[in-house]
Amino acid sequence: MNKKLVATLVLSSVAASVFAVNAGAASDKQVLKDDKGAVHNVVGKLGKVTGATVEERAFNALDKVKGDLGFTNAKDNFKFKKSHKDENGTTHTKLAQTINGIPVYASEVIVHEANGDVVGVTGGFQTLSADATAASVSDAAAVKAAVAETGYTGDLSRPSKAELMFLPQGDKAALAYKVNVNYIAEAPGNWTVFVSAVDGSILEATNHVHAGTGTGVLGDVKTIQTTLTSGQYYLEDRSKYMYTQKGSTIKTYTFNGGTSSQYYMTDADNNYNASNQRAGVDAHYYAGKVYDYYYSSLGRNSYDGAGKTIISGVNYSSRYNNAFWEGTQMVYGDGDGSTFIALSGAYDVVAHELTHAVTEYESGLIYQNQSGALNESWSDAMASVMDSGDWLIGEDVYTPGVSGDALRSMSNPAAYGQPAHMNSYVNTSSDNGGVHTNSGIPNKAFYNFATAIGSRTIAGKIWYTANRDYMTSSTNFAGARAATLQATAALYGSTSSYYTALKTAWSNVGVN
Repeated sequence: MNKKLVATLVLSSVAASVFAVNAGAASDKQVLKDDKGAVHNVVGKLGKVTGATVEERAFNALDKVKGDLGFTNAKDNFKFKKSHKDENGTTHTKLAQTINGIPVYASEVIVHEANGDVVGVTGGFQTLSADATAASVSDAAAVKAAVAETGYTGDLSRPSKAELMFLPQGDKAALAYKVNVNYIAEAPGNWTVFVSAVDGSILEATNHVHAGTGTGVLGDVKTIQTTLTSGQYYLEDRSKYMYTQKGSTIKTYTFNGGTSSQYYMTDADNNYNASNQRAGVDAHYYAGKVYDYYYSSLGRNSYDGAGKTIISGVNYSSRYNNAFWEGTQMVYGDGDGSTFIALSGAYDVVAHELTHAVTEYESGLIYQNQSGALNESWSDAMASVMDSGDWLIGEDVYTPGVSGDALRSMSNPAAYGQPAHMNSYVNTSSDNGGVHTNSGIPNKAFYNFATAIGSRTIAGKIWYTANRDYMTSSTNFAGARAATLQATAALYGSTSSYYTALKTAWSNVGVN
């Protein structure tokens, strides 16, 4: 968000009062609640479970905490989604809340099981009254209504699909179709639209295109990986493990100043030194660096964890002051030369945006309010881990005529209009509930922690593990504190100095 706009927001205080977290360390069960009294974690030694499959054991585990979460029977209220075993042998099984077998949007739990012992349950349960038991509107009609709601009339970048689920609305649950609408022509869009399955009305619509930050193209010479085909070199990197594994590559295209079509960026002598090629060179190079960091340091094979091809498109539109994850690829503008210079030249731009893609495939943090601020903050945090020369975000690309400024500061969020403590939390309906503003609070917590332990790498590993294993799509700030503590306990132990430092880091921003 532009710092001038941030400064106009009215700050208001929010009291944060939660139970003390000792995630993963207690011998007795603890029920953790957020400042509104909602349960977000049950931790401790919760007992043994049996079962032939992880799904069966997860259901048995949930029945152990049904009184705490407020349901009567796990199998009647949850559906298995996926399971993952971490490096320590702990299995993390994610289940979605359901009503009559239909999933409830953004209501999930994660069961943590170690060799038959239940060591925690992340997430909560919502008691909801459904407005219908079956859809009266077709999925095709829902897609048509969703696309119409966005106002876009061109070709979509991928076909829209309708997924039936219940959308919580207070203590009610509206039967709805969740429809994604994605396009990159004209103004970019990565929409999630909820269409009532009862009467076809629009219940909610959010554009998830993420604003980017980064450096411009500075003229530095880089070694890039290309592919020779029919006498021309293409910006296609086949050097990564994902190519050996399944033929996936890193590909970079150009929009040539347009918004609807992408073209190969080729070169006859494999020396991409023309001025109109520089944005592509940096987008390509930094995408490779981000892949390498996630793979080498965190064992993650591309943003989906399974080796998916990474696509970037540069030279988007004219004087376009943004970069974003579209839902299938990265897109970069060249800037207007005043507010921004070409955004694809920055390591932290690419790291930030591709971390949005990682988050989409893991916790799936909803891009609204506190979960949306966490989505932004996690991208800033991982960008600061990979591009570790300072604690600023966007300092080299933002307002090139003004030296020393930035979009955001991890160490001093207030310098650019962000709160650094819960007593300055911004309540607003703009920017999806202030996702680019209130991200300053978890950003400061990350900075506090990383500097206290003297390692961005360790802090980043904990943040990544929390995103992967201990956070759900609706995790809020209190839940993020618990998630990072659980990740720290899993990786380094609950008696470690890291665990103590992390508790202090969160407490110092008012999240307890």
